[in-house]
Amino acid sequence: MSCCLCPCLSVPWQCYQPTARGRTRRVDAEQRAELSHGSYEILETQGQQRECPALLLAVDVSSQAVRGGQLTHICQQLRSFLDSLQRDSGSDQSQLRVGVVTYHSSLHLYNLNPALSRPHMLVITQTEELELPVWEGLLVPLRDCRTAIDKVLQQIPSLFSEAEDSPASQELPVHYGLHILKVAGCPGKVLFFHTAPPSDGSLNCSSGSSGFFSSSKEKSLFQPPEHCVALAQECVAQGCSFHLFLFSQQAVGGAWPGHTPYLTGGGVYSYGCLQGQVDSEQFHSDLRRCVDTETGYRVEMQVSVSKGLRVSGCFGAFTPGPDPAHIRLATIDWHTALAVQFTHHSPLDEERGVVIQVALSYTSSLGERRTRVHSLSLRCSRHLVDTFRNCQAETLLTFYCKRVYCAVLTRPLQDLRDELLTELTAMLTCYRQHCSTTALTHGQCESRPCAAPGCPGPCSGVWGRRGAAVWPWPSQPASDAVSAVHSWSCPRA
Repeated sequence: MSCCLCPCLSVPWQCYQPTARGRTRRVDAEQRAELSHGSYEILETQGQQRECPALLLAVDVSSQAVRGGQLTHICQQLRSFLDSLQRDSGSDQSQLRVGVVTYHSSLHLYNLNPALSRPHMLVITQTEELELPVWEGLLVPLRDCRTAIDKVLQQIPSLFSEAEDSPASQELPVHYGLHILKVAGCPGKVLFFHTAPPSDGSLNCSSGSSGFFSSSKEKSLFQPPEHCVALAQECVAQGCSFHLFLFSQQAVGGAWPGHTPYLTGGGVYSYGCLQGQVDSEQFHSDLRRCVDTETGYRVEMQVSVSKGLRVSGCFGAFTPGPDPAHIRLATIDWHTALAVQFTHHSPLDEERGVVIQVALSYTSSLGERRTRVHSLSLRCSRHLVDTFRNCQAETLLTFYCKRVYCAVLTRPLQDLRDELLTELTAMLTCYRQHCSTTALTHGQCESRPCAAPGCPGPCSGVWGRRGAAVWPWPSQPASDAVSAVHSWSCPRA
C-alpha cells in the first residue's frame, strides 16, 4: 500500500479488503467513512464516562454595582435566561451543570445541592491560597437546581445592599473559577459580570484617548503579562474559557480585560448604561449567544502534510507552542478561525499533487470525546495562470490580516507595513508578468529586487468560516516551480 502523505510503501494489514476485479476502488469503501468522505468524525469515548461541561456565573457584588443598579438588573436577566434554558424542549442545555459565585474583596460560594432544604453560602476571606472548604454542590445540573439558583439570584441584591465600599478583586473569579472546574474534573465556561473598571495594570482613558497610542507604552499595554499567559495555558489543559461582561461607564484601556478571554476562546462584552433598553437587549442577546453556541472543549489540532510541504506557522487566538503543526485550544466554536502557513523549498510533484489532513480532537457539549478529520487533495500546476485563477481574495486578505495582527505587538508597525507592501507588490508584479496580456506602462507595477526568482517564500492556507486556499509562492523560477492551487469550504466546527 502507498501512503497518500508520504510515498512510502507498506505491507497491507490482515483486515485489508482488496479491490474488486478490474476496479481500483476498494470493496468496503462505502462502509468506511475515511474511504468515502473528505470530512468525517469519530466517537472516541463510546461506553466511557462522559465529562459534561459546566457553566459558572461569577457576579460582582461591590458597592458600585449595588448603587448603579447593575447588580439587580444582572440577577433579573440571569433568572429569566436560565428559565428559558430549562423550558427549551429537546435542548441539551438542560443537562448543563451550573454554579453561582459572587465576589468583591472576598469570595462567596453557594452550595446548590438539591438534598439541602435551602442553598448555603460559604464566604472565603483568605483568598491568597486556592482552597475550597467544600466542592460538592457548587456545580449541579440545571434540571435539579433550577429552584435553588432562582432563590439565590433573587436574594443576592438584598444580601449585598449594604456592601462595603471596597474595590472588587478582578482576579478572584478567574482563579477560583478555574480551580472549581479543576476540582470538579470537567471543562466549561466561566462568565463573570464585572462592574468596577479594571485597575490592575490598566490605564484609565476617561480623560480621553489622545496621547494613548502615541505613548511609549503603546505595545506593552496590550501585551499579555506572563501570569496571563501561564493562566491561559492552564485553561487550555482544563478546557476552560472566560467570558467577561463589563458594565462600566468609564472608558477602560490596558491589557487585563481582554487577554484572558482572548487566549481561552472567550470574549469581552462591554455596556455603557445597562438601564437603557438597547444595552439591556444587547446584553440578553450576547448572553444567549455565548451559552447557546455549540462549543468544543479541550481542543487539539494536528496538521499533517504530504512530502514536500511543511507547516511553518499558525496564527489565531491561542497560545503558540513549539510545534506549529500541533495546536491546543481551550475551546472552539464556529467563530474560531485559524490561519495556517505552509512552506515548500523544492518543486512539488505535479502528478501526485499535495495532501493536507487536519485532525481535530475535542470534547462536545454532551461530554463525548470526538475527532473530526478533514482531508484535502490538491492538484499541482506549473503555470502561474492556474494559481491566480483559483485563488481567493478573501482568503488572502484573512491570512494577511491574521499574520500582521499576531505580529503587531512584537514588531514595529512601519516594518510590518513595508513587508506587507513588498509582498503584495511582488504578487501583483508576478500577475502582470505571467498572467496579464496587457503591456506594462509607466507608473504600473514593476519587478523589485526582493521579488527576484530564487528567494524562498511561503505557501499559505487558511481554515475558517469562509474556506481555505493554498497559495505557494515559488522558490524557483516560474518555469521550474510547481504550485498547488485549490479552494475548499470547511464544515462548521
